[in-house]
Amino acid sequence: MASSWSALGVRLYIQHVRRSKQIFGNAQNIKDSMHELYNRPQSFTPPANTGPDIIVERADVTDWPLYRVSLRRSPGETPLKGPQKAMLYLHGGAFYREIESAHWAFIFQAARQTGLTVFVPIYPLVPRPSATAQQIVPALVDLCRHIKDDIVNITGDSAGGCLALATTQHMQDIAPSQAAKLTSVVLISPVLDITFSHPEIERLDKLDPWLGLEGLRSIIPLYAGELPTSDPIVSPLFGDIERLPPVLLLSGTHDMLNADARRLSARFQGENSDECVPGGIQSERFTYVEQADMIHVYPLLPHWEGRQARDLIMEFVQSHLQ
Repeated sequence: MASSWSALGVRLYIQHVRRSKQIFGNAQNIKDSMHELYNRPQSFTPPANTGPDIIVERADVTDWPLYRVSLRRSPGETPLKGPQKAMLYLHGGAFYREIESAHWAFIFQAARQTGLTVFVPIYPLVPRPSATAQQIVPALVDLCRHIKDDIVNITGDSAGGCLALATTQHMQDIAPSQAAKLTSVVLISPVLDITFSHPEIERLDKLDPWLGLEGLRSIIPLYAGELPTSDPIVSPLFGDIERLPPVLLLSGTHDMLNADARRLSARFQGENSDECVPGGIQSERFTYVEQADMIHVYPLLPHWEGRQARDLIMEFVQSHLQ
């Protein structure tokens, strides 16, 4: 099936207006972009036009800013008591860019369609010393412990998908009672192997209008810090998948990260992590949706395929609520 006209339009916008490939395809351009955002940080404030049914409030429980997004209850509705079921959403941005409007739109939709409260941490970004995997991932587990509501789902896109899977795996090790509350994990075009070294990635680099191999590789030492790049906290592709709750993984075939999505799918199918197994699969433990010709984080983008993917995500999360 050919891509929709709206998907083609979004692709052209990213390619020729945002010119994302020019930044991500060059190490110096990434360095310059990072330097600019370090000196003039992006705002992480949620948009004002959330709609009358959405409440957004600060709910800090650690040193990081934390937003709580929930549905406004109708007048006369009985107030909810005790811990509520919640989602933790971890935004992408190549580990150095702040949360953006497309993330917030997804978060508001998740609150509306799943009924879950959504917690959104504003985590440190590279090149800040506090933004290495060794610091961020344990801090996210600690954050979940401090939130009074029950985190039943962790969702992340791109770099946030890396954090989502690494946090879930690390939680199994250091906070098993917290991990036991999780009923699902959603990974949207995730970074899975921070080395970006699989040979298939070089082929995909030529198809991807957004990400670039040279620029992404320049971020590796800033995020990995003192840990080896094969450490599961840095590259969760190599972590334990046996104790995970049901996982939904979404990837497009014109996304550079699709190679590693296929490698994770291969692991769930009993293959080793060097294998790239194409095509979607569905099982009790793992669902992989692979969309032909779609680009990076396509489920967050404003086109027909994105809307279909978002609805699928909401249905998956709802179907696994206990």
